[in-house]
Amino acid sequence: MITRLSVHASRGQKIAASVFAIFFLAALTVIAGGGAFVIFGISLFSGGSASDEPDPGFPDDLPPDLIGGDGSDPGSAIGTGAAVFAVLFGLVLLAIALVMLRLLLQTFRHRARLVGTTLEVTGALSTRRADLASARVHIDSVPEYTRDASDRTVPTGRRIPRLIAEDGSGGPVRLRLHGSNRGLLPPDELVALASAVESGPRPEPDASQAAQTAAILRRLATDPIARLL
Repeated sequence: MITRLSVHASRGQKIAASVFAIFFLAALTVIAGGGAFVIFGISLFSGGSASDEPDPGFPDDLPPDLIGGDGSDPGSAIGTGAAVFAVLFGLVLLAIALVMLRLLLQTFRHRARLVGTTLEVTGALSTRRADLASARVHIDSVPEYTRDASDRTVPTGRRIPRLIAEDGSGGPVRLRLHGSNRGLLPPDELVALASAVESGPRPEPDASQAAQTAAILRRLATDPIARLL
């Protein structure tokens, strides 16, 4: 039996993320184009100054300290600086683009489902699994954040309950028990998670921890006051 959990982004959230990504990448392209134009201009200037013919009004045998201090070519130094700046500028833009791509993938790929007793949580780049019938499980919580009128990220004062399962097959599987509507998961999904946790025997102290976890899940599913927090 497969139970799909309501943690995926809504259609509106996906559309908003796509529109933001398009405008963000367009702005990034403009910045990259402007930066390339400036760097090209600097390189052209340095190349031109390096290839200029000597001024015929000065003799060719002037000492180096009168030409360029230590005899180095100023145009070559400018060109090297432009090349270093171009590399750093490109790396910064690439890092920003990769962060944006990861956020976009997280929005479109994030989902979770219960396959039998196995919890599968898909993130931006990978899918993690844990068998809730035998895994070490517990409930913790993380702060909830929102954006205020100034577009700053601020805490709401609420905390989001989170199920964590570890069965030794990989890293811990973390599932926030909030859905796309910013409320708790539907009662039937929370009960399905609780039933999966209760379905297998465990040695102590894991058995007591699992029983406590299942009890919390059932309380979140059935207690109206708990569902308002």
